[in-house]
Parts: sequence; structure tokens; C-alpha cells
Amino acid sequence: MPETQPYIPDGCNAGTILRVGVGVNVALAVVVLGARAAEAGAPGQQYSAAFLELAAVAEPTTLVSLLTWCLLRRMGLRAAPYLQRLLTWLVPALAAIFINRLAAGPGAGFVGGLRPDALAGGLGFLGGALAQHYLELRAHAFSPAIDEAKFQALQSRIRPHFFFNSLNAVLAVIREDPLRAERMLESVAELFRAVMGDVKRLVPLEQELDLCRRYVEIEQTRLGERLRVQWNVGAVHPRARVPQLLLQPIIENAVRYGAERLAGNCDIEVRVRQQGFKLEIFVSNPIAREPVQREGNQIGLNNIRGRLALIYDLEASLETRVRRERFELTLTLPVEAKPAA
Repeated sequence: MPETQPYIPDGCNAGTILRVGVGVNVALAVVVLGARAAEAGAPGQQYSAAFLELAAVAEPTTLVSLLTWCLLRRMGLRAAPYLQRLLTWLVPALAAIFINRLAAGPGAGFVGGLRPDALAGGLGFLGGALAQHYLELRAHAFSPAIDEAKFQALQSRIRPHFFFNSLNAVLAVIREDPLRAERMLESVAELFRAVMGDVKRLVPLEQELDLCRRYVEIEQTRLGERLRVQWNVGAVHPRARVPQLLLQPIIENAVRYGAERLAGNCDIEVRVRQQGFKLEIFVSNPIAREPVQREGNQIGLNNIRGRLALIYDLEASLETRVRRERFELTLTLPVEAKPAA
């Protein structure tokens, strides 16, 4: 059953923080410039002082609002869309009133017939409504039709290679060791099931690692004992979840541009660890000395980056480098610990 569309912005997401923060500061600059434009000959210092005066209330209000949105989002609040929107708008309004009272003090008078805290609350409400509406429109711009098309395009590029390799590996042992061939066919079935599934779906980390181990077992049948994978999986939240079929293409790249290009042993290292609320996956594999065509590898990595951007926005990253004749990849993404549906 699909989850209800959340209308409360994710205040923990780096992309949301960046966009809201930039938007607030741009709005403050426009307000200050507009207010001071009528004052002929106003020195530049007055612009700075006016901006800082407004920022002393707006910046803490923004921070409190983002933290509250983050908390409400993590609580999994389920309510009617209009209630979620209204709650989102009220949070910065109440935060602005509270912070404005702290900044102005109890002896504050009236401004334009309004109490300063009422004015701050109204601006906070307006700012919250604009931010929520913008983020909601942005989310709709990527879903469901647009991002579904992008996901299908990315998914279709990831599919082909290990299908043929897996089937060829099974054919190589089906006569000599039928039981092993049967086990490999089960692994191939799991790979097919994952590839044909929804690549936006979050699955338990252990399930994704098991899929990778099945893939490695199939490739070891084809490449022999020279393909060796060292798994170092540290302490991770037991319900940590990752996008389905995210790690397997990375391991596949390590095999294709490592073991297949080398005559000797190919030692691949896979390290998984959790640091705070971040999950770090490190993969290292040897590379051939002679120049090789890296275009296919880069297309695969760009596909993974595209998936990460669509799922996590700015919260995830993928970095690569070549060091000591080894290709190293570091994937960082937020820990998703939602229980399985």
C-alpha cells in the first residue's frame, strides 16, 4: 500500500536546508534594499545594520522551523493534506513570535498599529507558506511521472551486463555440478527479481548485501579463485535500509574493470560502516596497468549518482579516486531505518 504523500518539508534534508536558507536571506536582502531605497543618501552601513537586525530574528526562526519540520517528518505524522500544510505554516509563525519577543524585550511598543511580535508572526506565517508551497511544487515536478520516467531510463541501463554473464556461468557448470547450478539459478532469479523491481524501493541493507554476495558467487564460477572479495561490515542499525540494487552495480563495476582486466588475482574490498546518521560504503578494486575504456564505468556511476539525487537530493554523495593502482569508491547516504512495509 503506497504511503501518504508528506506535505511537511523534510527539515533534515540538506537540499531543503540550503534552499530555505538561501531563500530567507535573499528575501531579507530584498526587503532591506526596498525599505532603504526611498531614503536618499543612506550610507552602506545602514544597509548592513538593517539586514543584521532582521537576520537576528529571521535566522533563528528559520533554524527552529527546520528542526521542527524535521521532527514532525521523522514522527511520520499522518494527517489530511490541509492540516499538514497549516501546521507547516504555523511553525515559523509561532517561532518568529517567540524569538521576536526574546530579541525585543518586554517593553516593546507598537509598530504601524501592530505589536512587533504580531508583525513577526505574520511574516513567519507568510514565509512558511511560501517555502512549503515551493517545496511541494518542486516535489510534484519530480513525481510521479517525471521521476518515474527517469528511474526507468536509469534502470534499463543498469540491467544487461550481469544477465548474460550469470547465464553463461550457470551453463558452464550445469553438467559438472547440477546442485551448484541449481543454487546459482536461484541466485540469478533473485537478481532478476531485484532488477525488475522498483529501484526507488528501500530494502534492508543485509538484503542488498546478500544480493551482492550471490552475484559474486556467480562471477567466481566464471572467473575462478582469482576473484576474491573481502567483506568488512561494521555495526549498522539493524533496520538500516538502502535503495534496491544500489550496491550490486558498484560491485559489478569492480569485477568488470578489475578481475576481467587482470591476469592475476583480483582482491576487492567492500567496507560498510555507520557514522552517526550516515552510512558509508567503501569499495576498492585493482585496475589494469594499460589504459582501458572507462566510458561504460562512468555511465554506470553517473546512473547511480542520478538515482541518489532523485532519492536523497543533496543528502547522499558518491566519490571516486585512483590511488596506488586501485580504484576507490566511497558512497555516503543517510541512514534510513524505517521498518519494512
